Amino acid sequence: METHLALWSLILLCFSMASAFGGGLYEHIVLTPIWSASAPASLSIIQRGTGGIPSTVLDPRACGLLLIGLASYLVMRVWSGLFFIREMLAFQKIPPDSAPSPELSARVARWTYWTWFREPLDAISLQCFLVALYWLGL
Repeated sequence: METHLALWSLILLCFSMASAFGGGLYEHIVLTPIWSASAPASLSIIQRGTGGIPSTVLDPRACGLLLIGLASYLVMRVWSGLFFIREMLAFQKIPPDSAPSPELSARVARWTYWTWFREPLDAISLQCFLVALYWLGL
């Protein structure tokens, strides 16, 4: 039980750190160029009571696309972690000189079939991010 709790705690920690890293990239790539563009006038974006990113910068259409792209990416990554990576690690443990089996052939066929559906999720993410970038004019 303790090992299970430790594993899930570490997984949660990794997701938290990934979120923090993503937030830092967002701040560096999107927010910092806006508030530092023409100081002191642009500093109002980060000041209490007047802060916030103008809607002309964060177009609601672009935000929606960013959320769709992020959701698509997260689905693909979670799916990969729960199925594809685990199966690939299991495949690596099978000795190459072992006898073929119908069960192994079925597992390989299932892995091969389902892997075709990961790329469209990546393509959806990329397309959403590119269109959002175009709409924002960055």
